[in-house]
Amino acid sequence: MRQPTLLLVHGWGLGAGVWRPVVQQLGNPPHISLDFGFYGRKQLEIPDDRPLIAVGHSLGFLWLLQYLATASWGGRVEGLVSINGFARFSKADDFPQGVDHCLLRGMKNGLQRDPVKVLNDFRVLGGGPGGDFIGEDAKLRVDAMALAYGLGWLLEWDGRGGLAQWQKPFLAIANSDDNIVTPAISRASFTTLLDGEGSIKWLDQGGHLGLLSRPRAYGELLDRFYRSFL
Repeated sequence: MRQPTLLLVHGWGLGAGVWRPVVQQLGNPPHISLDFGFYGRKQLEIPDDRPLIAVGHSLGFLWLLQYLATASWGGRVEGLVSINGFARFSKADDFPQGVDHCLLRGMKNGLQRDPVKVLNDFRVLGGGPGGDFIGEDAKLRVDAMALAYGLGWLLEWDGRGGLAQWQKPFLAIANSDDNIVTPAISRASFTTLLDGEGSIKWLDQGGHLGLLSRPRAYGELLDRFYRSFL
């Protein structure tokens, strides 16, 4: 197999810049960083025809599950990685570990009044570093409508069926101190659908935004997975 390209998909409230520290840790391999346009710049094109290792952070992993089976690029994905991700986020009768719908709807309403406050509250809860927590993307305009669409995905999407059908290599990285994607959500997403607790690599620090605060820890796990395809 030719050297695969990393397909990197960021989470809610972030931008493609969240991947820069980890990509540097990996030695800058071939990669494509998608962007949902939460800060005015949307980029969802996947032009490369090489095999892909798809890596999603938080909402980005749910987005991968949503489109993996039907997208033109889906058949080229040889490995799948969840970083602080989940197969479902909102609460349901068969997913009581999820987040209450009222909280997500409250965030959507808050975006209409003060999107910067909603984003700052998210940063604090996520345990991200102070200051410019979304990198260069913070200099762009906040697109409240795009952020609201993203919250709608979190409310509505359920990727458990798609994940249950995944037969290729898989890695889940989760944090035991994640206040947004709690350990209960991680376990409910992965341990019953895959191969038990061993399907999750746990980090004990970093919170939900550990990609920024602890890129080396994430980079080491991702590098080991990526090199297994070389």
